[in-house]
Amino acid sequence: MIRARYRATTCFSFRREQATTKMAQTYFCPTPYAVKVALIISGIRNDFDPNVLTKELSKIAIIPHPWGEGVVNTHLVKHWEINDHTKPSVSGYLMSTVIYREFIYFDGGTDLFFDDESFTILKPLLTGVNTFGKQGSFFVFESLDKDIAIPKSNIQFIGSDFKENATWEKVSNFKGISRKPRKKVKIGMALSMKGASRDHIHYKFRGDQ
Repeated sequence: MIRARYRATTCFSFRREQATTKMAQTYFCPTPYAVKVALIISGIRNDFDPNVLTKELSKIAIIPHPWGEGVVNTHLVKHWEINDHTKPSVSGYLMSTVIYREFIYFDGGTDLFFDDESFTILKPLLTGVNTFGKQGSFFVFESLDKDIAIPKSNIQFIGSDFKENATWEKVSNFKGISRKPRKKVKIGMALSMKGASRDHIHYKFRGDQ
């Protein structure tokens, strides 16, 4: 497999999609769905057609996995949310609220694994990615390596990916629509716990070399 490595430059927060409350746990890394949206946005900055990219990426398997170490912590944060998606010009379009969120403080970041056949499509998009998701969580491209094995997972959780008939209009995160068409996928993680207290958990993500 080919591995694209990204180093986290800010804390990471990406609430699990199945959550019904803002106090839900975060993922350990972006989902395939979030990765593909970020790659398309990278392509838009370089004059690629987002409709064509969406069709191409919907057929590609991209496997994300965290690397290095991470401390999961919780915070009360002031957060701006869209109050009314249909009226962006009126007063009160954004509302301020205080929410309880989990964050990961990385000494490391996120890897993306994909096969050799996908490299031609992904190569011009990889270096233009600087964030996964809409809540900040900034990353910087670090390296590209070939013939790297995916870490053998010891836990799994449910995430999301593009559907086979995905279109940019449906998956775009500029639309302000929360219920987007997506398919569920299992995401494997290789990790172990290094320590914990009442307000944090310290993880080691295996296979990070």
